[in-house]
Amino acid sequence: MRHASLTQRALGIAPPWKVTEAEFDLFSSRLDVHIYFSPGSRFACPVCGAECPVHDIERKSWRQRDFFQYQAWLHARVPRVRCDIHGINEVATPWAKPGRGFTLLFIAECLLASSVFWVE
Repeated sequence: MRHASLTQRALGIAPPWKVTEAEFDLFSSRLDVHIYFSPGSRFACPVCGAECPVHDIERKSWRQRDFFQYQAWLHARVPRVRCDIHGINEVATPWAKPGRGFTLLFIAECLLASSVFWVE
């Protein structure tokens, strides 16, 4: 798991999240990083912030900023929590905004790349 540990640190993934696998495919020029959370983890309700148990999970993927010249993708099992007040809601991930298919780092890189600087 040395590669997973290195990838986890490079991405800034913190508990309860953890990188479980990092697959590098030289022929397809792609890095796929798989993220999960520790069993028994509880998460904050996205509405009220109350600590809640996991109800179920949904698999999601996000385009991450390139790893050198290789495409990078994050794949995670994202939990939905069961709040006594607000019902069942999907938790927010620290690497992407809800409902987006891109990580925050990928969006930042695109914004920087689209900026035009004139030097005279």
